[in-house]
Amino acid sequence: MPFNSAPNECPFKIGHTPLTRFSIQIGDHQHELLIKEERLNEFGSIKDRVAWYILSRTIEAQGPVTSVVDASSGNYGNALACICERQGIQATIVSSPSISAYNAEGIRKTGARLVIAEAQPGESSNAARMRVAGEIAAAEGMVFLDQYANFLNPASHQNWTAPEVFAEGPFDACFATSSSGGTARGFTDYLKAHQDKTPLFLVEPQGSCAFVAPDDSDGEKLKIPGYGSQRRSTFAEITPPPAMLRVQEPAVLAAFALLHEHKLAEVGLSSVGVMLGAMQWLSEQDGPRSAVCICADGDERYVDEFEGRYLPSVPRADYDAAYAKLSPMIASMKQVTRANA
Repeated sequence: MPFNSAPNECPFKIGHTPLTRFSIQIGDHQHELLIKEERLNEFGSIKDRVAWYILSRTIEAQGPVTSVVDASSGNYGNALACICERQGIQATIVSSPSISAYNAEGIRKTGARLVIAEAQPGESSNAARMRVAGEIAAAEGMVFLDQYANFLNPASHQNWTAPEVFAEGPFDACFATSSSGGTARGFTDYLKAHQDKTPLFLVEPQGSCAFVAPDDSDGEKLKIPGYGSQRRSTFAEITPPPAMLRVQEPAVLAAFALLHEHKLAEVGLSSVGVMLGAMQWLSEQDGPRSAVCICADGDERYVDEFEGRYLPSVPRADYDAAYAKLSPMIASMKQVTRANA
């Protein structure tokens, strides 16, 4: 029987993640803030979709594979390792020293091999991962899935994630992180193909350059481990370039802490950044609006390392100031059902 890579034939609990709605008071207006909870995919992140889509399409095109290798900063590697374990495929994940303890442990628990790539002088961590993964594939005859350059990555979002999101619209705006570029490109391609005029905003920390180069006039560098990208995405060739919103990293950490304390959105750091970008946009509107946020993973991947790893990456005074500023706004958030929205 031919291998079926259609999303609706996926043998795992990936996709059809909930869209959770919140009301939020910003200035004189009460807005609707919606989050697509990709943390509730079976292996815990939006990268579950990418890993299954790339692997299944590769098998469909090439036939059965016994071993694969790919580069990942963490979530994709964890998802790919879990899927390969279930499929009886040997997996090698090449990551960086910045990989979270959560993802490193998850990868190793599946029996996959985790290789940490050290960057050479002048080489970004992402480039190091890709280089080492390619070297392993060539030396050991493994299939290199190459998620960072494989257009099946954005296709997974164009054909799977985005249709789910916009089926529950309309929305006044959509917000996502650039990350490795797959989500941003996939959503852009979906909106263009469907002639959907919903504005898409990419939300990144000040020093990230995945889609749009940062303004280096203030010497801003990435601070939070694993957040933002040092390289321009393979998928970034979009005309016109996407709209970009920049967020301050101390504010991301403060909002993460506040959301956790108030038991609101249980989302990860980049997702909190996306929500902050949406709040920033909402604060500039002249009336109530609805903003949908694509939230890539959950807070469980960061909570245990928050105090020891993430919080020390920013000046404490900046964190405290952001915490005080954001506290009333986040305290105003209330989860609502669609009937009451």
